[in-house]
Amino acid sequence: MFASVVRAHGPRPAIVESGETMTYAALDERVRHLAGALEAIGVKPGHSVALILPNGASFVVAYFASLAVGGVVVPVNDAYAEREQVRLLRETGAGCVIGSSDREPELRSMLSALDGSVKLLVLGNAGVVAHARSWPAPSRGGLAHGDAAAMYQFSSGSTGRPKRIARTHEQLLTELTALTRALELSSVDRFLGAAPFSHVNGLVRTMLSSIHAGGTLYPVAKFDRHAVARLIEEHRLSVFIAVPFMFAMLARSNVRRMPDLSSLRLCISASAPFPLALNAAFRERFGMHVRQLYGSTETGSISANLCADVSQSLDAVGTPLPGVDVRVRAVDGSEAGPDEVGEIAVKSPFAITAYDDASASGGDEVFRDGYFMTGDLGRMDAEGRLYLVGRTKLLINRGGYKVNPREVEEVLESHPNVNEAVVLGMPTAYGDERIRAVVVPRGPCTELELVEYCRLRIAAFKVPSTIELRDTLPRSAAGKVRRDLLRQAPGRCAC
Repeated sequence: MFASVVRAHGPRPAIVESGETMTYAALDERVRHLAGALEAIGVKPGHSVALILPNGASFVVAYFASLAVGGVVVPVNDAYAEREQVRLLRETGAGCVIGSSDREPELRSMLSALDGSVKLLVLGNAGVVAHARSWPAPSRGGLAHGDAAAMYQFSSGSTGRPKRIARTHEQLLTELTALTRALELSSVDRFLGAAPFSHVNGLVRTMLSSIHAGGTLYPVAKFDRHAVARLIEEHRLSVFIAVPFMFAMLARSNVRRMPDLSSLRLCISASAPFPLALNAAFRERFGMHVRQLYGSTETGSISANLCADVSQSLDAVGTPLPGVDVRVRAVDGSEAGPDEVGEIAVKSPFAITAYDDASASGGDEVFRDGYFMTGDLGRMDAEGRLYLVGRTKLLINRGGYKVNPREVEEVLESHPNVNEAVVLGMPTAYGDERIRAVVVPRGPCTELELVEYCRLRIAAFKVPSTIELRDTLPRSAAGKVRRDLLRQAPGRCAC
């Protein structure tokens, strides 16, 4: 795929970073030289190569160079703590790390915690190998089998230990083809690369999709809402696929002059639900709504809301992508009817069929009859649009009553002085759970006030018994709330 794109678009801009443009022909040259360096240090087909790099040209070069020598890419969030990075290196058996020169001392310190067998390749600007006395001999690369692993990723781990996932070349290519067709991506598109390339959303739906379409990628190493707005306006970017908090930050920006974002033909939020109130605020400021896309690390992209009039279905994650079969399963396993809530099951040519052997224990129960049981609760309307309503594993058992935390969160977030809320089930000595809410206010409010507000709107057994006010919520790189961290901190009784 990469070689064919280079042949078709050689002189066209592939990446624009810090005002510097790299054509597809130049990108290909950097990829082949880095592949030569990987071969020179002993990386062979099937070896894992970890990328600890921010969004940028170096990440793109390192990704395709690793594949060119038959390696398996392990994208590692460069914001992770050292112990997290060491764990990922061990669990993927990485024999080589590619990092940036400005982090070389800490990378070498981290690798010293391993057995010394992991090699380090350091890149300078735009994928140039640092410390090399001369350019490494370029590699010719080669073709991999379609069922060979292209990269290792990990499940989100929001409800348990992350599991290793091997995505194959064929799965990725099939997903990229479906995304390109569904989103009508082309070589004239200019992509904002703000979502982390170390995560499936930024990696597949932005970085890889941009290359697959022959478009131009504008990577952003660190999200700054004012800088991002200027970038979109000055370079007339057309595709912005990111995580909810990035759109939320833009919607809440205080600026003297409202930036012109009218060049954007696609604003798509993925990885977590995008609140309706924030979508309305974004529309009021910039004249367009944010569409939602649904997917997971295990399945790849599942559906996207591409309705002509998206204002009528803002809370929908759309219809399935071509080739993707989505079912809503009732509790008894039967197929749910229109607007009936059940667990979402997905069969897809992009999806894995089992967790990787190294960490498969306890995960196989989610693969049933060719379907992946997502753990997401949803409903499908008569027009085939999919709506997410919660998580099966997050349902709270309150004295035998089942409480959907999202329902309680929506009530709290409807309060005029509440910006965001997360509701959790906390174990009690009686074998059930009490309801705890963590709230980020946007104005003055008290815990007791919020409890009374809930009592007027939902059943008594759904009202939080504990509420904690916080300035922010802990989040992953994908923008998902870290519920595991919230469970570690006690809340204040508000009843």
